[in-house]
Amino acid sequence: MNEQAGDGVSIHAGFPNPASDKNLVSLDLNQLLIRRATSTFLFRVRGNSGEDFGIFDGDVAVVDKALDPRKADLVIWWDDDTFRIARYDTLSERQTAWGVITSTIHQFRKAGE
Repeated sequence: MNEQAGDGVSIHAGFPNPASDKNLVSLDLNQLLIRRATSTFLFRVRGNSGEDFGIFDGDVAVVDKALDPRKADLVIWWDDDTFRIARYDTLSERQTAWGVITSTIHQFRKAGE
């Protein structure tokens, strides 16, 4: 959608037409979300304990097991029988980070719906 501003300047809003732009580069989600394939895992989140962090039931967490956690990182840690999400600086000495959450994927409409 093009709109004319009062001073005669065009304002472009919306998505560009891919056919009209030869400089578009396709996005590769593997390159965008995964630094090290051998140490990266995808977790489907179940439950609402991650909502305080903006992670919701059904989201996919991208977790890199090779990263050293930083103070404010969100991490996955093992709690006897299940993985849990927490900020690294809130873990007690007996709780060990399993991996660092680097990204999450939130789907508004699941494939096949």
